[in-house]
Amino acid sequence: MSNEKVVDTEGDHHSSVETKESADDAASISSTHTTLFKIVVVNKGVTYPNLISYLLASALTITLVVFISIVQPFVLTMVLGMRGNLGNTTGSLILYDEILTLPMVIIWGIVSDRIGRRAVYSTGFICLGTALILYGYVENVYPQLLLCRLLFAIGSAACTCMMTGTMGDVAGGLHAGGRVSALVGMFSGFGALFAAMALLNVPSVLGRRYNNTVKGIRLSLISVGAAAIVLALIFLFTLPRRAGPRRGFKDMFRKFERNELPNVFHMLKYGILAARDPRIALAYLSSFVARADTVLFTSYITLWVSQYYFTLGWCPDAASEMCRSMAIGDSHKLTGTAQGIALAFAPLYGYASEKVNKSLVLSIAGLIGAAGTLPFAFTKTAPADNSNLAFVLMVGAGQIGVIVTGMVLVTGKFIDPRMRGSVAGVFSLFGSISIMIMGRLGGYLFDAWMPGAPFVLLGIVHILIMLFGIYVAIITPRLEREDRERLERQDRERQDRERLETERQSHVLEPTGEELSFTNKE
Repeated sequence: MSNEKVVDTEGDHHSSVETKESADDAASISSTHTTLFKIVVVNKGVTYPNLISYLLASALTITLVVFISIVQPFVLTMVLGMRGNLGNTTGSLILYDEILTLPMVIIWGIVSDRIGRRAVYSTGFICLGTALILYGYVENVYPQLLLCRLLFAIGSAACTCMMTGTMGDVAGGLHAGGRVSALVGMFSGFGALFAAMALLNVPSVLGRRYNNTVKGIRLSLISVGAAAIVLALIFLFTLPRRAGPRRGFKDMFRKFERNELPNVFHMLKYGILAARDPRIALAYLSSFVARADTVLFTSYITLWVSQYYFTLGWCPDAASEMCRSMAIGDSHKLTGTAQGIALAFAPLYGYASEKVNKSLVLSIAGLIGAAGTLPFAFTKTAPADNSNLAFVLMVGAGQIGVIVTGMVLVTGKFIDPRMRGSVAGVFSLFGSISIMIMGRLGGYLFDAWMPGAPFVLLGIVHILIMLFGIYVAIITPRLEREDRERLERQDRERQDRERLETERQSHVLEPTGEELSFTNKE
């Protein structure tokens, strides 16, 4: 109990300092922050290479997650030759992926609070790259493809958790959250677009070059995986350092010997109890929606396109050049459209999150996403028909809005900087829960109901975040008033403690009557 009180008191102290910083942003920027590229306010000590490295790592995290989601259907249909039960198989792999991701995001978040974000981020990329290299050599779904997917899950848990946790180490000043989050959103969009428009072509190009579709898929997976491992080594030396005092492995081992390591469950408890603040709860819900958007859209779009041509009987041979070209072309069209509009909207959401109530911005993103996913789910035409592009545009605009604004909320100044990793871990935890539920249920409904079923689920959660966002926007003035009152109370308590300490010290130093008498006799 005593330890918990100490942490809470220190957390209040950090909140006090950070809220005071927000009240006088101009002075704060000059003393504890710096400006890069003339517009991005970052914490003191964050350099140009640090910022660029972080943005590239964010982009490549999404690139690899989207790439595996897009390529996996081709591995199932063209490498393993599957024709039926594709939805259930995809949903099962996503479920097992997230069952492992569920504890890993918490573990990575807590470890990053001890040894720093750099090591965790780089380890994540090494796991992602290794999994991709092995992916092309699988000969069955169980256990080989599953084991590769689980290794990929360990890496993606580290990278997605650190993408959020590192943002708190980078962003500085009152409005920096929106600006840095907008940049992260833009680079994430670039990453997804690069995977959908460029990397998706690599298997086809290599397949034609070697006149072997399976070899083309394998070589593309090896190339992307090797690149991820090389970049991991670069990021190890260029990513921003964790804010606050550094604690390496030696410090961790010394504390282990003295039994002083922080209680894992206490840190997890802190991240979960942070949701008592409705703004953090809304951020956690945004993670739930954003992860579902990112993974389900790319996974089931490609599967839907392939299934559409199989149903029409246009793909008698799953590995045929005609079938592969049609599926890749339509997947390009849909994912490229969604990610292209996401790129355009990312800075708009970042700017809006600085000027308008963030919860309201998030609810608008939820409305836009629902307006796109629900009509698209029930379309009677081909998925890539031009009549569906307006819906896909709204899906992309809603998706990036949830991502950008959610990250601004979860890195708010009311979070103890030393516990950002724990909060980021729980933030990612909600994303993992989302994929477990939405991925498995979406895969089942894909086979049992209709190919558009996963998008019905996405529409429902977008409506939920819209409604909760409106509620939080209404009560935000009260929350901000309580923040100011808490700051004033903490300032008074600190002043009282300082006055008492001063009086105590002056009393100790003041000579007693006996001492004065003795001095006079002398």
